[in-house]
Amino acid sequence: MRLRRRIRTFTHRDDAEDHLQTALANYYERSQGQVTHPEAYIARSAFNLHLNDLKKAASGTLSTTGDQEQILELRDPAPSQEEAYAASQRMARFHEGCRQLPERTRQAFLLNRVEKMKYREIAVALGISESSVEKHIAKALVFLSSWMDQ
Repeated sequence: MRLRRRIRTFTHRDDAEDHLQTALANYYERSQGQVTHPEAYIARSAFNLHLNDLKKAASGTLSTTGDQEQILELRDPAPSQEEAYAASQRMARFHEGCRQLPERTRQAFLLNRVEKMKYREIAVALGISESSVEKHIAKALVFLSSWMDQ
């Protein structure tokens, strides 16, 4: 019971008993004399089993049963073809919206959002006031927001 409580405190999960049983089975499978501190060995084994479960849950896992491998869950981090196509369509729509902006507004917007320039730097580069830069960028944001929603 003490080991179970100890394991449950550092795993904070309901499967602490499963980990404890597996760790105990692993301990009893070892030959006598190999483990000098049985309680520490069992606790550490149970904790490692818990960590392995977390890793399996975080990424796709393969579970081996005998010689066969079964795919339990395999998450592909890449977007699906549909998602990639939808993203390329949104990007094309965004580019078309940018082309619809007046020249000075487009320049100010792209310098700020793409080139990461500050309003002061854009004002100097375009020969306009910072207030005008703010207005151009606000105008671009309002237009592009409604453009993308259409």
